[in-house]
Amino acid sequence: MQDGDTLKIVHYVPTTRFSVGGTVRAAMDICSVLARRGHDVTWLTPDATDVPDSWKAGEAGCPRLVELEPLRALGRLDGRSLELATPSIEQADVVHIHALWCLSNPQIATISRTTGTPWVLSIHGMLDDWSMAVRGLKKRIFLRTIIRKMVSGAASILATAEEERRQAAKWLPRDPDVIPLVMDMEPYAETPTADLARAEFGDSTDPVVLFLSRVHEKKSIETLIDAITIMKERGNRVRLLIAGTGDKNYLEAMKERARDRNVSDQVEFLGMVVGDLKLSLFAMADLFALATQQENFGLVYPEAMLCGTPVITTRGTDIWRELDESGMSIVERTPEAFADGMATMLLGREDGLPELGRRGREYVQKWLAPDAIAEQYETLYQRAATGKN
Repeated sequence: MQDGDTLKIVHYVPTTRFSVGGTVRAAMDICSVLARRGHDVTWLTPDATDVPDSWKAGEAGCPRLVELEPLRALGRLDGRSLELATPSIEQADVVHIHALWCLSNPQIATISRTTGTPWVLSIHGMLDDWSMAVRGLKKRIFLRTIIRKMVSGAASILATAEEERRQAAKWLPRDPDVIPLVMDMEPYAETPTADLARAEFGDSTDPVVLFLSRVHEKKSIETLIDAITIMKERGNRVRLLIAGTGDKNYLEAMKERARDRNVSDQVEFLGMVVGDLKLSLFAMADLFALATQQENFGLVYPEAMLCGTPVITTRGTDIWRELDESGMSIVERTPEAFADGMATMLLGREDGLPELGRRGREYVQKWLAPDAIAEQYETLYQRAATGKN
């Protein structure tokens, strides 16, 4: 195989539901860009819920969908699914397996080994320190037993940032490679406007702070609610928009917290927001805030920045160094730090913030230029494919 050859690449993802988090979006963007560059890309999954219609229809320049049977008990593939998956894997130059903890993933690795097809394994932040502290004993046992061969046999183990590589290395037989996520920038060719979001959610004279992510306790929404409470006490009123779905109990607890803090009139829970409306919502926000305890690459950060929206977050994200370099605000995960940080940024609402937003957009366009990142993936796949039997 020579550099520049068309590659046959199979991406396996156990679910294609945007509601489960950023792994799905990240994998889909990789596939979209590679397919547009002329590669033969197959999206292999037992759950095609949010697969684009163009993929399902087999349109030119799009990945091809191969849908397996739904996962069985304990997240395993049944015999029929293994039969369906085998031809695609056998014909591929390389298989790209996403994530660690689903039992179907080592099944895909086993087929790859049997057919002589090399595989690449993306760990998607699952070996970060925070992640490994949650049910850590179970995960360590899993690493040493059920997925040991999948991990050790991978042609490449892939991290998305140096910070992720640093944290993951202690759990792996060798250092991961590091390539940022490919981001499909076509929807961001022009900076979106706030018109759609204002029509849907209403306008406000108050500064708008946006949270847009999966609703989960690790995202620390309570930190933002407490931060705007502090700001209110200081005479700085802001509008906090919470966009996303997830843990229903946690969501209800956050609504109750807003009521208890007497800021329920400032906090709005929007549910899932996608597509053009999501981009417009970013554009409507003065700030994007995420007080996360742990985030892998966090595509939501460059999404916000491409919409011209400055970011305030924590060192809990693996790309915090890049965000800091771009001029975004990195603070401690406390209500006081977020209150101080947001207040400082909002002082420049009329001039400084728009300029910071423009700089952030330009930074992401250079840092995550799709063709440059895609070339790194192509080199990785070429290297892996040279070892195919």
